[in-house]
Amino acid sequence: MKSIEKHDNFLSELKQTLDNCISELDYIRPLFCVNPNTDFTRIRKLSFSDVCHFMIELQSKSLPNEVMDYFGHTMDAPTVSAFVQQRQKILKEAFAYLFHLFVSDSLPYGIHLYRGYRLLACDGSDVNISRNPSDEETFIHEGEKGYNMLHLNALYDLLNHTYCDLTIQGKKKLHERQALNKMIDRYSDSTKAIVLADRGYESFNVFAHLIQKGMKFVIRMKDISSNGILGSYDLPDSEFDKYIETTLTRKHTKETLAHPDVYTILPQSTDFDYLNEANPYYKITFRVVRFQTDDGGYMCVATNLPEDEFPPSEIKQLYRKRWGEETGFRELKYTIGLISFHSRKKDSIIQEVYARMILYNFCELVTNHAVVVTRENTRHTYKINFATAVNICRDYLKNGGDETEKINLIQRHLTPIRRERKYPMKLRPKRNRDFMYRAA
Repeated sequence: MKSIEKHDNFLSELKQTLDNCISELDYIRPLFCVNPNTDFTRIRKLSFSDVCHFMIELQSKSLPNEVMDYFGHTMDAPTVSAFVQQRQKILKEAFAYLFHLFVSDSLPYGIHLYRGYRLLACDGSDVNISRNPSDEETFIHEGEKGYNMLHLNALYDLLNHTYCDLTIQGKKKLHERQALNKMIDRYSDSTKAIVLADRGYESFNVFAHLIQKGMKFVIRMKDISSNGILGSYDLPDSEFDKYIETTLTRKHTKETLAHPDVYTILPQSTDFDYLNEANPYYKITFRVVRFQTDDGGYMCVATNLPEDEFPPSEIKQLYRKRWGEETGFRELKYTIGLISFHSRKKDSIIQEVYARMILYNFCELVTNHAVVVTRENTRHTYKINFATAVNICRDYLKNGGDETEKINLIQRHLTPIRRERKYPMKLRPKRNRDFMYRAA
């Protein structure tokens, strides 16, 4: 198999983009320091930008070995205590800002669209952290001792394999729909987008936020016989493609009570951000597609995509594409190493979450740029081995080198795509990976 040489400067340009983002953050660092007047004002071994670079390139090793690997196995390397003291001077919001800045500046590198749309999947994933019963946001009182957990709510670009937004919540105070609305409201890319989500995001409030933002959506709903939105409408128990048009209100008047086919009365406990005393009514229209699944059951999906351009069969295929975010979370946790934190403090852990997101996006953009050379007379098609690509990208971020050689090396390591493999899901409890059980 011949390697394809790259004559552009993609890898160095992307690295320069990340370096520029860190430099921009460094320029305004007093905004993100615990003590703006004193933090990072003296010359030390670890500058503000050094800490940022180091955090992004962290692996899953113990912290002493991480420090030695990054700064060289010499007596001049800073101590673990020095690194911990420096990182604690930085607010967790600094890495959130850096993540969003890199997402914005790297948008030109994400070129894959679906009929002119970005496909954005919204989903959440839990991450166990060190046990701390005093943290009311993250501590779950289950089992003998209980445990602490963060919930990551993310918008994931399915075609470019990158995270474009993230909201972190404590598992105890979880509100996924609120997190999605927050990410919708701050979405700033001018490219049209379709948001895909599962049943946990079914809500008039979510639909309204997407419509107000001018975004399209494909969101699974509870079936017609459930206690969800569709349970209150007269719909056939078969496949259908219908529009629901209703006026939302909280008023219990003779008019609203007498015309349930026109008005939907929302209880006070139901969130809806577009109803108030000045605007007591909100008219909403969306399409519901119900189709039969492979096991003989039915699935309902809400969308505002036009039926002439997106028939039910395509809506069904679109919804299935959201599974790509599950793969993204798996790579983020086990290939990038999100499950192996280097602190017990929640704010420091949140720093690492955003830093790992940045590294994941960098590696996926590089992987997408690499060319998979077609092999003849093979059983499978092949893709880039992401785990190997991450290792190569980490080395390039740290040491630089010949970028053509790095890209060719990434293209050399492939793994087969096995699309039809199905295994039963085995659910088992997971806990935080303790500091004692780390690779050397």
